[in-house]
Amino acid sequence: MTTEPSEAAVRLTEVCRSIFDDESQWIEADGYPDSLALGIIDSIFSTGSHYTSVVNVITAYRAMRRAEAGDPNSDGVRELLASFDALGGSAGWAEAVNNRKPAHTGDGALLKAEVVYRAALTLASLEDRPIETAADVREEFQRDPELKRIKKAWLRLPSQSSGVTFNYLLILVGLQSVKPDRMVIRFIQEHAGLEDRTVTPKDAASLISQVAGLYPTAARKLDHVIWRYVSGREVYRTADVN
Repeated sequence: MTTEPSEAAVRLTEVCRSIFDDESQWIEADGYPDSLALGIIDSIFSTGSHYTSVVNVITAYRAMRRAEAGDPNSDGVRELLASFDALGGSAGWAEAVNNRKPAHTGDGALLKAEVVYRAALTLASLEDRPIETAADVREEFQRDPELKRIKKAWLRLPSQSSGVTFNYLLILVGLQSVKPDRMVIRFIQEHAGLEDRTVTPKDAASLISQVAGLYPTAARKLDHVIWRYVSGREVYRTADVN
Protein backbone atom coordinates (compact mmCIF):
# COMPACT_ATOMS: atom_id res chain seq x y z
CA MET A 1 0.00 0.00 0.00
CA THR A 2 1.23 3.52 -0.75
CA THR A 3 1.55 6.39 1.70
CA GLU A 4 -0.89 8.49 -0.34
CA PRO A 5 -4.58 8.29 0.60
CA SER A 6 -5.89 5.34 -1.38
CA GLU A 7 -9.36 4.48 -2.59
CA ALA A 8 -9.58 2.06 0.33
CA ALA A 9 -8.61 4.82 2.78
CA VAL A 10 -11.23 7.20 1.38
CA ARG A 11 -13.88 4.51 1.58
CA LEU A 12 -12.90 3.58 5.12
CA THR A 13 -12.90 7.23 6.17
CA GLU A 14 -16.51 7.63 5.02
CA VAL A 15 -17.54 4.55 6.99
CA CYS A 16 -15.69 5.66 10.12
CA ARG A 17 -17.25 9.12 9.98
CA SER A 18 -20.71 7.57 9.67
CA ILE A 19 -20.14 5.21 12.60
CA PHE A 20 -18.02 7.27 14.99
CA ASP A 21 -19.01 10.86 14.19
CA ASP A 22 -17.50 13.54 16.46
CA GLU A 23 -14.16 12.51 17.96
CA SER A 24 -14.70 14.79 20.96
CA GLN A 25 -17.23 12.24 22.24
CA TRP A 26 -14.95 9.22 21.96
CA ILE A 27 -13.75 7.41 25.06
CA GLU A 28 -9.98 7.72 24.96
CA ALA A 29 -7.44 5.39 26.49
CA ASP A 30 -5.75 7.95 28.71
CA GLY A 31 -4.23 5.05 30.55
CA TYR A 32 -2.19 4.58 33.69
CA PRO A 33 1.46 4.76 32.62
CA ASP A 34 2.68 4.39 36.22
CA SER A 35 0.03 2.06 37.65
CA LEU A 36 -0.19 -1.55 36.53
CA ALA A 37 -2.75 -2.06 39.30
CA LEU A 38 -5.19 0.41 37.76
CA GLY A 39 -4.52 -1.01 34.29
CA ILE A 40 -5.45 -4.51 35.45
CA ILE A 41 -8.60 -3.30 37.21
CA ASP A 42 -9.78 -1.21 34.26
CA SER A 43 -9.07 -3.84 31.60
CA ILE A 44 -10.92 -6.63 33.39
CA PHE A 45 -13.87 -4.63 34.71
CA SER A 46 -14.50 -2.92 31.36
CA THR A 47 -15.71 -6.04 29.56
CA GLY A 48 -19.49 -6.19 29.28
CA SER A 49 -19.91 -3.08 31.42
CA HIS A 50 -21.00 0.50 30.91
CA TYR A 51 -17.81 2.51 31.26
CA THR A 52 -19.32 4.52 34.12
CA SER A 53 -19.22 1.40 36.29
CA VAL A 54 -15.52 0.98 35.51
CA VAL A 55 -14.85 4.59 36.48
CA ASN A 56 -16.69 3.96 39.76
CA VAL A 57 -14.50 0.96 40.57
CA ILE A 58 -11.32 2.89 39.76
CA THR A 59 -12.52 5.82 41.88
CA ALA A 60 -13.34 3.53 44.81
CA TYR A 61 -9.94 1.81 44.63
CA ARG A 62 -8.15 5.14 44.50
CA ALA A 63 -10.08 6.40 47.52
CA MET A 64 -9.32 3.20 49.42
CA ARG A 65 -5.60 3.46 48.74
CA ARG A 66 -5.43 7.15 49.55
CA ALA A 67 -7.16 6.49 52.87
CA GLU A 68 -4.17 4.26 53.62
CA ALA A 69 -1.76 7.03 52.57
CA GLY A 70 -0.96 5.07 49.43
CA ASP A 71 -0.58 6.33 45.88
CA PRO A 72 -2.90 4.38 43.54
CA ASN A 73 -1.42 6.12 40.51
CA SER A 74 1.87 4.33 41.09
CA ASP A 75 0.55 1.02 42.45
CA GLY A 76 1.94 -2.20 41.08
CA VAL A 77 0.69 -5.73 41.56
CA ARG A 78 2.15 -6.00 45.07
CA GLU A 79 0.04 -3.09 46.30
CA LEU A 80 -3.00 -4.46 44.48
CA LEU A 81 -2.58 -7.89 46.06
CA ALA A 82 -2.12 -6.28 49.48
CA SER A 83 -5.45 -4.48 49.07
CA PHE A 84 -7.17 -7.86 48.60
CA ASP A 85 -5.41 -9.33 51.63
CA ALA A 86 -6.46 -6.35 53.75
CA LEU A 87 -10.11 -6.90 52.82
CA GLY A 88 -10.15 -10.63 53.34
CA GLY A 89 -10.10 -11.66 49.68
CA SER A 90 -12.09 -11.06 46.53
CA ALA A 91 -15.53 -10.90 48.10
CA GLY A 92 -14.46 -8.21 50.54
CA TRP A 93 -12.63 -6.31 47.81
CA ALA A 94 -15.68 -6.43 45.55
CA GLU A 95 -17.78 -5.11 48.40
CA ALA A 96 -15.32 -2.28 49.03
CA VAL A 97 -15.43 -1.10 45.40
CA ASN A 98 -19.20 -1.74 45.25
CA ASN A 99 -19.02 -4.03 42.24
CA ARG A 100 -19.85 -7.71 42.50
CA LYS A 101 -20.24 -8.40 38.79
CA PRO A 102 -19.25 -11.84 37.51
CA ALA A 103 -16.64 -12.35 34.80
CA HIS A 104 -19.26 -13.89 32.50
CA THR A 105 -22.96 -14.70 32.50
CA GLY A 106 -22.69 -18.48 32.77
CA ASP A 107 -23.22 -20.59 35.86
CA GLY A 108 -20.41 -20.59 38.37
CA ALA A 109 -18.74 -17.46 37.05
CA LEU A 110 -16.07 -15.94 39.25
CA LEU A 111 -16.33 -12.36 40.39
CA LYS A 112 -14.43 -9.93 38.22
CA ALA A 113 -12.69 -8.98 41.44
CA GLU A 114 -11.36 -12.53 41.70
CA VAL A 115 -10.05 -12.37 38.13
CA VAL A 116 -8.28 -9.11 38.98
CA TYR A 117 -6.67 -10.85 41.96
CA ARG A 118 -5.57 -13.82 39.88
CA ALA A 119 -4.20 -11.55 37.17
CA ALA A 120 -2.07 -9.66 39.68
CA LEU A 121 -0.89 -12.88 41.31
CA THR A 122 -0.08 -14.44 37.93
CA LEU A 123 2.06 -11.51 36.82
CA ALA A 124 3.86 -11.35 40.16
CA SER A 125 4.59 -15.08 39.96
CA LEU A 126 6.10 -15.24 36.47
CA GLU A 127 9.40 -17.11 36.52
CA ASP A 128 12.74 -15.38 35.91
CA ARG A 129 11.29 -11.87 35.62
CA PRO A 130 8.10 -11.19 37.59
CA ILE A 131 5.98 -8.39 36.13
CA GLU A 132 5.16 -6.05 38.99
CA THR A 133 4.86 -2.58 37.47
CA ALA A 134 3.76 -0.84 34.29
CA ALA A 135 7.43 -0.11 33.63
CA ASP A 136 8.12 -3.86 33.79
CA VAL A 137 5.58 -4.43 31.00
CA ARG A 138 7.25 -1.80 28.82
CA GLU A 139 10.70 -3.26 29.54
CA GLU A 140 9.41 -6.70 28.59
CA PHE A 141 8.13 -5.21 25.34
CA GLN A 142 11.66 -4.06 24.53
CA ARG A 143 12.88 -7.63 24.94
CA ASP A 144 9.93 -9.22 23.14
CA PRO A 145 7.50 -7.00 21.20
CA GLU A 146 5.00 -9.88 21.13
CA LEU A 147 5.08 -10.17 24.93
CA LYS A 148 4.71 -13.92 24.63
CA ARG A 149 5.41 -14.68 28.30
CA ILE A 150 2.86 -12.23 29.64
CA LYS A 151 0.25 -12.92 26.99
CA LYS A 152 0.40 -16.70 27.49
CA ALA A 153 -0.14 -16.29 31.23
CA TRP A 154 -2.91 -13.71 30.81
CA LEU A 155 -4.92 -15.75 28.31
CA ARG A 156 -5.03 -18.61 30.82
CA LEU A 157 -6.92 -16.46 33.30
CA PRO A 158 -10.63 -17.24 33.71
CA SER A 159 -12.74 -15.70 30.91
CA GLN A 160 -9.75 -13.90 29.35
CA SER A 161 -8.85 -16.25 26.50
CA SER A 162 -10.09 -13.91 23.74
CA GLY A 163 -7.20 -11.54 24.32
CA VAL A 164 -9.45 -8.47 24.40
CA THR A 165 -8.52 -7.47 27.96
CA PHE A 166 -4.84 -8.20 27.33
CA ASN A 167 -4.75 -5.84 24.35
CA TYR A 168 -6.52 -3.19 26.39
CA LEU A 169 -4.11 -3.62 29.29
CA LEU A 170 -1.19 -2.90 26.98
CA ILE A 171 -2.83 0.31 25.80
CA LEU A 172 -3.54 1.38 29.37
CA VAL A 173 0.06 0.98 30.52
CA GLY A 174 1.46 3.00 27.65
CA LEU A 175 1.96 0.69 24.67
CA GLN A 176 -0.31 2.79 22.47
CA SER A 177 1.28 2.60 19.05
CA VAL A 178 -1.08 1.62 16.25
CA LYS A 179 -0.83 -2.17 16.17
CA PRO A 180 -4.21 -3.38 14.90
CA ASP A 181 -5.36 -6.76 16.19
CA ARG A 182 -7.31 -9.28 14.15
CA MET A 183 -10.70 -7.76 15.01
CA VAL A 184 -9.60 -4.33 13.78
CA ILE A 185 -8.14 -5.89 10.65
CA ARG A 186 -11.46 -7.62 9.92
CA PHE A 187 -13.23 -4.27 10.34
CA ILE A 188 -10.83 -2.71 7.85
CA GLN A 189 -11.24 -5.53 5.34
CA GLU A 190 -15.02 -5.32 5.51
CA HIS A 191 -15.39 -1.55 5.33
CA ALA A 192 -12.49 -0.67 3.02
CA GLY A 193 -13.54 -3.11 0.32
CA LEU A 194 -10.61 -5.44 0.96
CA GLU A 195 -12.47 -8.66 1.79
CA ASP A 196 -10.61 -10.59 -0.90
CA ARG A 197 -7.17 -9.31 0.09
CA THR A 198 -4.75 -10.26 2.82
CA VAL A 199 -4.33 -7.25 5.07
CA THR A 200 -1.27 -7.46 7.30
CA PRO A 201 -0.96 -5.51 10.57
CA LYS A 202 1.48 -3.21 8.74
CA ASP A 203 -1.07 -2.63 5.95
CA ALA A 204 -3.80 -1.98 8.52
CA ALA A 205 -1.63 0.49 10.45
CA SER A 206 -0.86 2.35 7.22
CA LEU A 207 -4.57 2.54 6.34
CA ILE A 208 -5.51 3.76 9.80
CA SER A 209 -2.86 6.49 9.54
CA GLN A 210 -4.26 7.56 6.16
CA VAL A 211 -7.83 7.59 7.46
CA ALA A 212 -6.73 9.57 10.53
CA GLY A 213 -5.28 12.21 8.24
CA LEU A 214 -8.49 12.41 6.24
CA TYR A 215 -10.84 12.34 9.25
CA PRO A 216 -8.90 14.24 10.76
CA THR A 217 -7.87 12.75 14.11
CA ALA A 218 -4.89 11.08 15.75
CA ALA A 219 -4.11 7.60 14.44
CA ARG A 220 -3.91 6.15 17.93
CA LYS A 221 -7.31 7.60 18.84
CA LEU A 222 -8.87 6.16 15.69
CA ASP A 223 -7.28 2.76 16.22
CA HIS A 224 -8.60 2.73 19.78
CA VAL A 225 -12.16 3.75 18.92
CA ILE A 226 -12.32 1.11 16.16
CA TRP A 227 -11.00 -1.46 18.62
CA ARG A 228 -13.58 -0.48 21.23
CA TYR A 229 -16.34 -0.76 18.63
CA VAL A 230 -15.36 -4.18 17.31
CA SER A 231 -14.79 -5.58 20.80
CA GLY A 232 -18.28 -4.54 21.92
CA ARG A 233 -17.19 -1.80 24.30
CA GLU A 234 -18.64 1.63 24.90
CA VAL A 235 -17.41 4.06 22.25
CA TYR A 236 -18.84 7.36 23.46
CA ARG A 237 -18.31 9.29 26.67
CA THR A 238 -22.07 9.71 27.11
CA ALA A 239 -24.70 7.05 26.62
CA ASP A 240 -27.09 9.29 24.69
CA VAL A 241 -24.77 10.01 21.73
CA ASN A 242 -26.08 8.40 18.52
